[in-house]
Amino acid sequence: MKYLVRSDAVLTDVAFLLVRVCVGAVFLAHGWDAVVNRGVAEMVPGHRELGIPLPELSAPFLAYGELVGGVLLIVGAVTRAAAVVLAFIMGGAWVFVHAEGGLMLANGGFEYVMVLAAICLLVLVHGPGRFSADALAAGRFGAPLPERPAARA
Repeated sequence: MKYLVRSDAVLTDVAFLLVRVCVGAVFLAHGWDAVVNRGVAEMVPGHRELGIPLPELSAPFLAYGELVGGVLLIVGAVTRAAAVVLAFIMGGAWVFVHAEGGLMLANGGFEYVMVLAAICLLVLVHGPGRFSADALAAGRFGAPLPERPAARA
């Protein structure tokens, strides 16, 4: 019964690995497109038109944040810091690009960036799980997580 409410099961860590890899791949692909295909300098005018503050800084932050953050999520290295940066980027996309479109993506809405931001916040709070470079660096790869005190009702 404890595995229904606790996150120390191996299955939970496998699920977090899959979530990190899938979401990290999305960010990596978007970052790769921004850096390699479009070029960061080409993004600056678009940021300016959208009213994104400091476009000369925000464009490279977005492009390299998604590229590097995606890689870090995939391998589970410096995971919480990567999750904060990516959640911040998605928050900016929500506010500056998609808010006026409402919820639905078909209308230019924010559903996609909202879900990505929520997943990043979940990774931030939970951590990368035991199948990650962070866990390996902490000497806990494959080891059971320590017991947490039971929550009070």
